[in-house]
Amino acid sequence: MEWEKDAKEVVDSIPVPEIMKNMTILYAEKLARKNKLAKVSMSEVIQTRNDYFDLFGPNLMKRLKEIREKGISDDSIDPQTALNQGPLLYQFELCHSRFIGCTRMVINAVELGKKLKQKLEDWKVTEMIADKFDVPFMPHTLFTVSISSCPNNCTAAEVKDFGIHGIALPAFSHPDKCTKCGKCVEVCIDEAVVMEEGGPVIIQKHCKQCGACAIECPTGAMTIAQQGYRVMVGGHFGRWHHIAKEVFKIGSEEKVIKTLYNAIELLRKEAKSEEHLYHMVERFGLEPIYKNL
Repeated sequence: MEWEKDAKEVVDSIPVPEIMKNMTILYAEKLARKNKLAKVSMSEVIQTRNDYFDLFGPNLMKRLKEIREKGISDDSIDPQTALNQGPLLYQFELCHSRFIGCTRMVINAVELGKKLKQKLEDWKVTEMIADKFDVPFMPHTLFTVSISSCPNNCTAAEVKDFGIHGIALPAFSHPDKCTKCGKCVEVCIDEAVVMEEGGPVIIQKHCKQCGACAIECPTGAMTIAQQGYRVMVGGHFGRWHHIAKEVFKIGSEEKVIKTLYNAIELLRKEAKSEEHLYHMVERFGLEPIYKNL
């Protein structure tokens, strides 16, 4: 679709990560078609900018602008690329928070990825996997660690060897501060918070532990009672599709590292050629993974 010159210049300057740039262009073109225009005008660009700014929120936009003012490109500093450089037989997949953060991030996926990469190097995982396989290595040979900074499944943790989610357990901790504004109900897309006479009630079976209700509470009546990591192991995507099994719902960074170590040791001791962690989980269950946790 054609663009008016000034409109294209403005959309190119919108301070969003490079990964989102094409999406803002497509969104503006969609608005132009909706308005029955042959070219994208400044009106559609302004609406695109406003919609994305509303989506990201003021804090994220502030960080984006600071990065842009320094002249830093998101692609040039993509932490996922740095984690996966070199001849390795493991890889990391990080959610989009790796660029400049996210309004819903509970954990720092980048910092955790750096720590786990160092552990995989120390444990000589590449050499271990290489010695196990009797065939030429292919991309599906890799041991994959997936890290999502919140409960969202941006990195498909459920179908990866080792999947991690950031988890935040909310609690209605200070009823005396509650004004019954309803913000906690409004932001919960899982309808896990309902407003009753005494204040908000969290329906635990629906709660995904994202902490959005506590993050958005303007008075501090709703808080994050516990924050940590959810870990799943033995997922696999491809011809033999397997959903990973949950090791624990919420735990510490130390527990994550111990669980990863147990998973690697299980592969080291029991895996045969071309076998992945999901083979081990199917054969031995989670008992070896729980060892010393």
